[in-house]
Amino acid sequence: MDTRRFEMARRFLALDFREYNGDPAKEARFFGVLPLCRGEVSGLRRERYLWGEVLVLSRDGRKQFFRFAHYTPSSQAARNALLRYAFYQVLKNKGYRLKGRIGEVLVFHGPEGNMVFLAAKWGGYTPAGVRRVFASVSSYVYQAGGRFWFTPAKGRRYGKFLKANPVAEVIPAELVEEAEGLSEVLARGEVPSLVVRETR
Repeated sequence: MDTRRFEMARRFLALDFREYNGDPAKEARFFGVLPLCRGEVSGLRRERYLWGEVLVLSRDGRKQFFRFAHYTPSSQAARNALLRYAFYQVLKNKGYRLKGRIGEVLVFHGPEGNMVFLAAKWGGYTPAGVRRVFASVSSYVYQAGGRFWFTPAKGRRYGKFLKANPVAEVIPAELVEEAEGLSEVLARGEVPSLVVRETR
């Protein structure tokens, strides 16, 4: 992708990761949650769910970004947010740079200069769900000359959607497996080697 198209693509980021990276409270705002291994610092608190435990914005932390300070992510929302964080770690380790976020979609700059728009949720998207998410970012994907990756729901078919939208691709199974495995480790409060450097 040429420089002009890349500069155009930067303008549509709802959340620019450069403005959040490095500050745990800001990163929790960006991703939705953070794993326990990032440390319970000012602006964050622990929240336990049936599937594990994560850090979420505390009341004081939320006041930095939102009008409503009384809010706790639902179990599904928190688990999806932790999975997005895990994908960030996995792809960063493979040479991708996180540029920002549009709604639930993370935007990466790939090692070959391409833009990747990643939609990930625990259990995957149904065909109707992925059509909804793609519709919300499709103009940006085409503008950036990028690709749209999504996690599929097991046993569902996406042939018509993929045929109608050639820029869309199912996320490679090995990446999904790696990210889901990392997410489960993080939910247990463990510190995998992949994210050790984030905690220093």
